[in-house]
Amino acid sequence: MKNYKYLITILFILHFTISNAQSDSTISVSKKYPARKLTIQPAIGLHPAFFSDVVLSNLIQWKVNRHLSFASHTSYDINDVSMRNFNYIKTNYNFSFNQKFGVGTTVYRQQTSHSFFLMGGVKYDAFKQTLNNPEFEKVAVSVSSLSPDYGVFYNLKAGKKKYFFSFSMYVPIYPYPTNGFDINSIQANMANFSLEMGIGIRLK
Repeated sequence: MKNYKYLITILFILHFTISNAQSDSTISVSKKYPARKLTIQPAIGLHPAFFSDVVLSNLIQWKVNRHLSFASHTSYDINDVSMRNFNYIKTNYNFSFNQKFGVGTTVYRQQTSHSFFLMGGVKYDAFKQTLNNPEFEKVAVSVSSLSPDYGVFYNLKAGKKKYFFSFSMYVPIYPYPTNGFDINSIQANMANFSLEMGIGIRLK
């Protein structure tokens, strides 16, 4: 129940803050910044807490008008890339697949735009490790799970031409936005969001 209250509060704040900003600057900025109707933004990123994780993603964004946008975000996370063999333990695979859809709005500034979305979807995690110690019998363990995934998504576009720079940040709200507020929880909190950079392409 608390998670739904967070979503409603965030949506309420974004609506009034961005509406006021756009009402003052839409006319002047519209001549300088193209309102791209349909874009794709392939990117590569990481989870700040684990620099051994690699995130491959693609964001499709469709603008209904200058105030309303829909988005689809697909990501494939390769976890613990540098920790595949350690102490007789082999990681056969460790990955996550995420598919989210969202609705949001955009603020325009000169040659950049800032989009904010509320996203929701599903996350599939799969993990398998094998213990191959000559002193013991070979043992393999595999786990997979499917869970809901929703949160707040920010996207920056920089550039006026068909190709442009793209930066994104995703902060999940489910199952919790943070693990704690003390200094010992910093690493765990950073594991709950991702940073991505790439090149965007305007299709329309």
